[in-house]
Amino acid sequence: MNKFLTKKNVFFTALIMSMAFLLSAFQKELGLCGPIYNDCWDKVDLIWPPLSLSLPLFLLSLITYKMKEQVFNSWIKFTIWFVPLTIFLTLITPEGHGSWGVPAFGKGVVAFLLTALFTIISILIILVRFFTSRKQ
Repeated sequence: MNKFLTKKNVFFTALIMSMAFLLSAFQKELGLCGPIYNDCWDKVDLIWPPLSLSLPLFLLSLITYKMKEQVFNSWIKFTIWFVPLTIFLTLITPEGHGSWGVPAFGKGVVAFLLTALFTIISILIILVRFFTSRKQ
């Protein structure tokens, strides 16, 4: 496994990403963008969907931190390809506004669905690997 993908590095990277996500979520309350709400929302809007994965990534890395290496390695192998795929699919999704009564999936919906899918699959991988490693 790559030397960068250690439990500690993944944990701290996810922590920093989560802090950036929360800072962007509360930019107005923290006074980061000026008095008008839309002052920097255009910039935040670009990073918001990819950063939506940061909170589940942080929580899951926290869960796997004290577990065996086998559990962490199984989860990180899934995370390595799913996170970039999610970011790519979210960024290429057009901002749709539906027509003729058919709802469109915008970036927010795609980011939410893929983040939920990531969380569910990750929990399943962690649980299965945890219980199979305990039997050994």
